[in-house]
Amino acid sequence: MKIEVLFRQFVYWGVWLIIPILWELFMGFAGSLLVIIKYILRKPEKDIDFYPMVTVLIPVYNSQKTLEMCLESIVKQDYPTDKIEIFLIDNGPSDDSYNIFIKFQKEYPQLKIWWYTSSQGKSKALNKGIFASMGKYVINIDSDGILDPSAIKNVVKRFENNKKVNSLTGVILTNPELIDNTESDFLKTIQLCELFEYAESFFVGRNVQAVFNTMYTLAGAFSAFRREALLKTQMYNSETLGEDTHMTFQIKNFAGGKVDFCEKAFFLVDPIESLNRIYIQRQRWQRAELEVARLFVDQHIGGIFDFITKSPVRKMVSDHTLMFPRLIWFFAMIYLYFINYPMELIVGANVLMYAAYLFNSIIYIFASTLYLKNQAEIKNYILKHWYIIFILPFYRFILYWIRIAGVINSIKTDSKWNTKTFSEEIGQVSSGITRGIKKMMPFIGIVKRYISREQDSQS
Repeated sequence: MKIEVLFRQFVYWGVWLIIPILWELFMGFAGSLLVIIKYILRKPEKDIDFYPMVTVLIPVYNSQKTLEMCLESIVKQDYPTDKIEIFLIDNGPSDDSYNIFIKFQKEYPQLKIWWYTSSQGKSKALNKGIFASMGKYVINIDSDGILDPSAIKNVVKRFENNKKVNSLTGVILTNPELIDNTESDFLKTIQLCELFEYAESFFVGRNVQAVFNTMYTLAGAFSAFRREALLKTQMYNSETLGEDTHMTFQIKNFAGGKVDFCEKAFFLVDPIESLNRIYIQRQRWQRAELEVARLFVDQHIGGIFDFITKSPVRKMVSDHTLMFPRLIWFFAMIYLYFINYPMELIVGANVLMYAAYLFNSIIYIFASTLYLKNQAEIKNYILKHWYIIFILPFYRFILYWIRIAGVINSIKTDSKWNTKTFSEEIGQVSSGITRGIKKMMPFIGIVKRYISREQDSQS
């Protein structure tokens, strides 16, 4: 009898599982299946016999620790160096970045490399570089990463073999070598989760978007454009944190054509260096989506039919609307415990949720490793740390709360690149509680004295 009651209750409350399971599990399985089929049916790209000029734009802001390695990775490209021009765009650095540029210029006098001064933010720095560029293709990369030796050539091959492609994003992964150098086991685990997350995001997420030409964001750390397509836009917008997403929408609206994903062009970036850093980064990404949605509001709202036909509407539902049912689910679990709901049901529901997200991660990583065939070291590194798959649901749970914080902070704070860190916000909350307690102390004292008088009178 008890089993029957539990079953009925589980079915009733299991309705809470429908939205997250159907969305996460179905979309994850369908997306992974699609990219697996795409991999199986892939055709080799025709090699190029002509090498057009390529402009590489690198915004520089306090990059002395990573700039030299970044530049070295460009020199080591299997693309003719005389067909590459490099613009280092001063984004207001206060370190030794300029001297690194001078040193590099002396070591490679044959290389076309220039230093431009902007000091007005990343967006205006990129705009300055675009106007000064002479290349047929413009590639933007961050100064804290390194290009795979074949990255530029594979980008150009994709453009040359498909004239409809006006822009694309490459694969961005965190550098395994730097992850291994991390001393803290906890931070290293977070960095491994980040690597797995990036692999899923690009090889499945952006890969699927490229198939349907619904790319939402060209990754700012590594993206490429036809220069003629860039000049049809209003350039990078300095009034939003989501300048990369904003440019993606501009390319689709003004230049047309296809926004693609080049699965053979790799860019390795530094892993996240602290929880505070990931807290700032993910809030910035969350806020950026909301800001771009406001700028292109007609493409982000609509009814059920629009949900089916407009990818930005689906993106908003996935990243923002469904955030709140999940929030209700979390507090509902706590509430059920305090009203003496059967522990078997509560635990069972959460185990089922965990299993759903775990299955999602398994098929994502399986699909991702297929595309790492020519990156044996990274593929083996991921397979070596396969156990991280079991931690990913908890990692995503942490990111979920950071995203919630991003939405809340976007309502009450101004848009800026660096927000308060997690430590700063915890300190601010603690200070607020302390101030509140201090303000309550006089009232508490009055209550205590009143109670004491009552007790004295009764005695």
